Amino acid sequence: MAAGNPRGIGPVMGTLLVATTMIGSGIYMIPATVGAIGSISLLGWIIATLGAMLAGLSIAFLSRIGPPATFIDHIGRHLGPVVGLSSAIFYFVSIILTLPAVAVAVTGYLGFLFPAVLPQPANFWTACAILWLFALLNQLGPRTVAFAGSATLILGLVPILLVGFLGWDYFDPQIFRDSWNISGHSNVSALFQATLLVFMAFIGFEMASLVSNQMRDPDRNIPIATIVGVLIAATVYIASSTVISGMIPAAQLAKSTAPFAAATALIIGPIAGMLIAVAAATKAAGTLGSLQLGTIESYIATMRQAGVRIPPRAIINFGIAIISTIILLLTESPTVAQQFGIIATAATVLCIFVFLLAGLALARATRGLRRAAGLATAALFAILLAGQPVDTLLLSAVALLSTFAFSAFAVARLRAHAFS
Repeated sequence: MAAGNPRGIGPVMGTLLVATTMIGSGIYMIPATVGAIGSISLLGWIIATLGAMLAGLSIAFLSRIGPPATFIDHIGRHLGPVVGLSSAIFYFVSIILTLPAVAVAVTGYLGFLFPAVLPQPANFWTACAILWLFALLNQLGPRTVAFAGSATLILGLVPILLVGFLGWDYFDPQIFRDSWNISGHSNVSALFQATLLVFMAFIGFEMASLVSNQMRDPDRNIPIATIVGVLIAATVYIASSTVISGMIPAAQLAKSTAPFAAATALIIGPIAGMLIAVAAATKAAGTLGSLQLGTIESYIATMRQAGVRIPPRAIINFGIAIISTIILLLTESPTVAQQFGIIATAATVLCIFVFLLAGLALARATRGLRRAAGLATAALFAILLAGQPVDTLLLSAVALLSTFAFSAFAVARLRAHAFS
């Protein structure tokens, strides 16, 4: 791989970019979303951590093969143009769905402070304002986005670390046991659903590879940023989510719009809970800048796979903001937790399929331990997808087959045009 951008993002800033994209892309609302399932979601966190580590290794290895490019480009190089274009579309759709999901999470924490923003249509307009604020931030460039996200990381860790350390004094094993599985489904079914939902919190571990063209010495720094970033996030996720499951009954947790603020209020008091809501809202908002940057790079990769002209970066940036606003409108729900769950599930299913393809691409392009890592990644995500409810599987199958059909048609047209 080439040296990349000599004035680009280094290993420390890259690690912070990965960590700040994950810590805030779901963790602040996911305890409430999985509250309807139960504390069995702890096992889902462990499986999701394993999946993120495997996929992170596979994508980091994949990014080091051949000329510099994103892992989406490498999927196309090693699995063919149809699969490459399909994976680019899947990933672009998944990451663009994540933007309104995080905006909804920010709105939920703002609602802990200002309840007037929670009812419709106030929560819609609040989420829109947040989306557009960070679209404007992206106009200032990748380094500014990485710095802004990193600056909010410490503030965002405060509520998670506070609950993760001080919350054990308030942990009630009986609450944890009674809340084990309240979903009405079998433990296996509940575990698969919980794993899919909590994996939303790990989306972003691929950010260093996705912005490889903006990285300094990507051959060295992408693996460092990916693995260290995942380790930071996984540690705080498992500690804090376990504590919350033993502090607040699952049925009550499912109704919360700000689970970390609610937990902190139990530990220290309502005023501290309000301060934590400010910290969580600020960090989750900071994540939007990194996600917007990743969405722009994903769109550019999709256009490269399709072989069409790439429009100016500003047009891509504001076009993504418009699409995110439309998604917010189409997924309006009675509560922010329900709306977050709808968007998060759709985004995660598509993203998991892309990581499965990345594992297959690595297995095909390499040998030895790297091939084993690729096959393990593909197998784990295939099992996770297969364990989803029938309606989710059917919708996913329709989306995947339709995308493959469109990609095959597009590639055939491009080849016909090239030889005409």
